[in-house]
Amino acid sequence: MKTIVLLLGLIITVNCYAQELSPQKKNKIDHLFAAFNKKDSPGYAIGVVKDTKVLYTKGYGAANLDYQIPITPDSRFDIASVSKQFTAACIALLIMDKKLDLDMPVSKFVPELAKYKDTIRIKHLIYNTSGITDYHKLPRPDGKSWITFNYFDIDYCIKVSLSKDTLAFKPGNKWDYCNVNFMLLTKIVEKVSGLSFAEFSKKRLFIPLGMTHTLINDDNTTVIPNRVTPYNPRTKEYVDAYRKEGFKLNYEGSWIQHTRNSPHYGGSGVVSTVNDLNKWSENFFTHKFGGKTFYDLMHKTLKFNHDMDNQAFGLYFGKYKNRTYVAWDGGDFGVSSQLIRFPGKKIAIVVLSNLGTGNAAGKADEIADVLIESGLL
Repeated sequence: MKTIVLLLGLIITVNCYAQELSPQKKNKIDHLFAAFNKKDSPGYAIGVVKDTKVLYTKGYGAANLDYQIPITPDSRFDIASVSKQFTAACIALLIMDKKLDLDMPVSKFVPELAKYKDTIRIKHLIYNTSGITDYHKLPRPDGKSWITFNYFDIDYCIKVSLSKDTLAFKPGNKWDYCNVNFMLLTKIVEKVSGLSFAEFSKKRLFIPLGMTHTLINDDNTTVIPNRVTPYNPRTKEYVDAYRKEGFKLNYEGSWIQHTRNSPHYGGSGVVSTVNDLNKWSENFFTHKFGGKTFYDLMHKTLKFNHDMDNQAFGLYFGKYKNRTYVAWDGGDFGVSSQLIRFPGKKIAIVVLSNLGTGNAAGKADEIADVLIESGLL
């Protein structure tokens, strides 16, 4: 009997240890960001979650180089296209409310789309197969650049995209990444709910999930405590590119500060923290918010008349070293982001950077390698 008890105790101890990230593995993760872990460099915030346990969070580098404020897991980042899953989540909630379904024509909510011969349905927006030409592929009517130093908002983007009287292809016939698809989804949410998209997402999504430091940045004049400042490297290549767009930058120095002056959202626009995104990830393991119905909707894939069939609701499925993941990455002037989950092991990794060349997706893969080595993934 004593032998059995000892063996059971050993098994429990081993299993508990397997759920932890050892100090050596944490040091190995730290080493991935060592070049940025200084007060005169932009950097990263990272988070690793297993089921409901946060295994590791850390900040590296400076949130703001003017004041050398350190990045922490509570630093608030523009998460760029990682925002799309939250836009899609708001649609999922309205589907659960039985106020929407994926086959509804978008023209019911956005009458301007009625001019197109082929019907664009909500599913065509969600799955990037609408045939709408994304705004930045077209010239601005005012002749300015689409660089986010210049002001433009969601309505301007939609107006430019819908100025084309024909679609690029019949809805469902091709997959084409398009931010305006998700901007139009926010218009549907507003029409159905009677709330602004920012209000709806806060009331129905962020507050119930405990994501109290997450918001839709629909006003670029808003003061957001703990917000990081975005940067790009001040190399000749970057300075020349900015100068080509009409901005008179100097060559001297290490970094270009790139503030976001264009409050567009839907395809982007969410400001969040590692600690909040950890909560979002945990919910996909627990199903506490929204239950299995919400989970299934968020991971629902559809087949169209093209080969792209791994996209879900602002998420896509893939494989990394034979492990299935669900993810979406983001990048914009001065920011890079990745949120990746491995459902089979209930592991999630968040990487946020205030550096345009931060390659958050690549860094998340490197963290995944450490977790694989440790036996956690």
